[in-house]
Amino acid sequence: MNINAVYPDFQHEAHELNRYIEASGIFSILLKCGDIIHHRPMHVEDFRNWLSSHDIVDLRSNED
Repeated sequence: MNINAVYPDFQHEAHELNRYIEASGIFSILLKCGDIIHHRPMHVEDFRNWLSSHDIVDLRSNED
């Protein structure tokens, strides 16, 4: 598991991230400053695991 503060080829540190949603390998991420960014990682599952290891909330996991 990658617990580094920065994920390879991603420009933001984990502490800057608030929550995300992913569809078709594209992650839409809400930053704590209020901006929304999009990221398409080469390794989707690894990136998802990195987010999870930093307790970044997956909006789909909160659906009723």
